[in-house]
Amino acid sequence: MLDQWQKHDGFLQHVNPTLKLISLICVVVGLVRVFDPWTPLIIMALTIYAINRLGGIPWKTIGWLLLPLSFFALSFIWISVLFPNVRGQEVLFHIGSLPIASENVVTGLALGLRSLVFGLWSVLFVFTTEPTKLMLGLVQHCKLPPRFGYGMMAAYRMIPHFRQDLNQIRSAHLIRGLGESRGLRGRWEQMKRYAIPLLAGAIRKAERVAIAMESKGFDGSRQRSYYRKIAWTRKDLLFGMGILCGAAALLGVRQLWM
Repeated sequence: MLDQWQKHDGFLQHVNPTLKLISLICVVVGLVRVFDPWTPLIIMALTIYAINRLGGIPWKTIGWLLLPLSFFALSFIWISVLFPNVRGQEVLFHIGSLPIASENVVTGLALGLRSLVFGLWSVLFVFTTEPTKLMLGLVQHCKLPPRFGYGMMAAYRMIPHFRQDLNQIRSAHLIRGLGESRGLRGRWEQMKRYAIPLLAGAIRKAERVAIAMESKGFDGSRQRSYYRKIAWTRKDLLFGMGILCGAAALLGVRQLWM
């Protein structure tokens, strides 16, 4: 399903992956020192809208993705409200003997919403970016050494093969009378039986990939040409201008409540 959204014909899918990665880093760095809940709330709403309208991700999928992110955000709120570093002065109510101050509630909401923004921007990046385009963009635009870029692409391509290898190993064990174990000890022994052949197969595959890459000159010692070039387009300009205009508007709006 992830491949389906990454290859969807949406606006965000056509934006240069390098630009999206830089935008993600800027959002994370820019929100580090923000402690009001309204700023991350506005960014969160805009991000959800962009994921749906510009990325083509359905609302239902976004809702399912928000569930674990919301639990993570609630943990920040809970800890900040009940166990703050500095207890606020304006007490709203008590939970048992613990006073709940409005300052701590605001700080907790800010931290929780900030974590939601980080998670949603990660969703935006992952669901609208093909790994191959990302690595090619980093190699071509950020001067990432080809041996690292293509090595990571090769490792990513090997992940689906691990599931196939695991199914083959499980079927082979079943044929030989080694069924699925029960209990904690049985699960541990079963995991060890699966892990050793999986690790051996992964080492063999990695060695073959390394030999193939070295034989084809992926050692970073020469200038390379590219069959698939990741070019800058008008959509990259629109995306960048949208981010800058949104940041400027948000800074202006923040002056109303700061």
